[in-house]
Amino acid sequence: MAIGESILIKKLKIGKNTKILDIGGAMKQHERIKIDTLVDIIRPEEAPYRPSKLKAKKFIKVDITKEKLPFKNNEFEVCLCTHTLEDLYDPFPAINEMSRVAKRGYIATPAMGADMVFSHIDMTDWLSGARRVPGKAHHKWFFVNDGGVMKIIPKNYGILYTSNFQIVDWNGEEEFELFWYDRIDIKEVSDLSIHALIDEYQDFVNKNRSFIRFGRVLAYYDNPIQVTKAYLKYILKRGAGFKFRKIRKT
Repeated sequence: MAIGESILIKKLKIGKNTKILDIGGAMKQHERIKIDTLVDIIRPEEAPYRPSKLKAKKFIKVDITKEKLPFKNNEFEVCLCTHTLEDLYDPFPAINEMSRVAKRGYIATPAMGADMVFSHIDMTDWLSGARRVPGKAHHKWFFVNDGGVMKIIPKNYGILYTSNFQIVDWNGEEEFELFWYDRIDIKEVSDLSIHALIDEYQDFVNKNRSFIRFGRVLAYYDNPIQVTKAYLKYILKRGAGFKFRKIRKT
């Protein structure tokens, strides 16, 4: 369950005169917390799904994937960034800038497990044909709290569509949440090795198996000869996977 604004106020010691920066909050603005400056690529009035009047004192348009924030070091006491980083093709400049311009802050994204769950079949949302999608289709990253360090993992849809990750329900926390002070400590997981990335996903599944329910999502149809060859290769342990990674027992 998402942390309420009253808890944020208490944990971040937000007072009446606390200077607060909100990164990427145009789509859903804070109600009780008084934002000094809202930074986003669009104004709240331009939000495609939930347009609203600007509630912050100031709005500054910045593409946080390309531009530095136009603020001094530690200009803000608190920085809030909720449900933004997972959407960015490159979240790292924004994370570095948040650490620079604020003394403390809070980050929230969907939990990794929640963002792996396949949707039910849908044919009306995109009008592009029947589909089932692992999590939100526009999300590009997973975030995990690794002992106070924010681990950032690429969201690879090719892996998620394979049979080992047919997750249809998640009973863990719905959000990844991180309170940070002075700086945001991060650990980036590279996607250069597809085998290492698969291991990363499998480790997460193994550690959280009690929260996960698997089910049937995909049906595979192919030439029977090709299917036979594929199963023979698997039985005989042939193929790049057996060369580059060790199959882990679950």
